[in-house]
Formats: sequence, C-alpha cells, structure tokens
Amino acid sequence: MLSKLIQIAIVFPALVLTACSNTEPLQTSTGAPVAAAAIPITDQTVIAETVGRATVGSDPLAWANPSTGSAGVIEQVRPGTNNPNGCRDFVTSKQSLEGVTRFNGVACPSDGSWKINGSSGLH
Repeated sequence: MLSKLIQIAIVFPALVLTACSNTEPLQTSTGAPVAAAAIPITDQTVIAETVGRATVGSDPLAWANPSTGSAGVIEQVRPGTNNPNGCRDFVTSKQSLEGVTRFNGVACPSDGSWKINGSSGLH
C-alpha cells in the first residue's frame, strides 16, 4: 500500500506539470464584438402586456420581470370605465426589493402593444 502511495505521489505531479507546460498561445475569438446589453424591460411594460393578454374578468394572473427581479399578481382585469378605446382597469401587486405594494391602473392598446396610462407608481 505504501509503495502505491509513493508511486502516486511521484507520478501525479509529473502529469499535472506536463499538462501545464503547453507553450502554444491561447486561442482567441475574432468574431464580432459583444453587443451592448439590451435596454431592461420596465415593470410597467410587463404588467401592461400581461393585462393586454388577459381575458377581462379572468382569474388572477402572475407576472414576473427578469430585468428587475420584480413579480406580482394581477388580481382583477375589468373593462376600462373612462376610456372607450379598449382600455382595461386592473389591480396588481408588486414584490420587489423595496417590499410588497398594490396598484390600481389602466392599460390601453397602443401601436400593437399595451401601455399603462397615467402615473401608476410603477417603474
């Protein structure tokens, strides 16, 4: 057993040194430079799009924004009361590093997407 340990103690460092003695230069990529990071998506955008995909009167819907780490539940989606343009009233919660809050808002269709109207307190 002792002779095996001695052999391992002598052979192993030699193998490691052999693997580390490669003198060839490192390969580097000559591809295109890495693109600048995409603009983070706001919580308002994620919530507005979720409200837009929801069915009016639907069950609560979860939303999450990987750009900010925020998440929440859209508790109510109702037809907009003051806007005849297909807008929807909603109530949502938001969990973030700042804590848990609730918001009432109005989301309206706009150029193929949905936007939150007014100042809802969401960022």
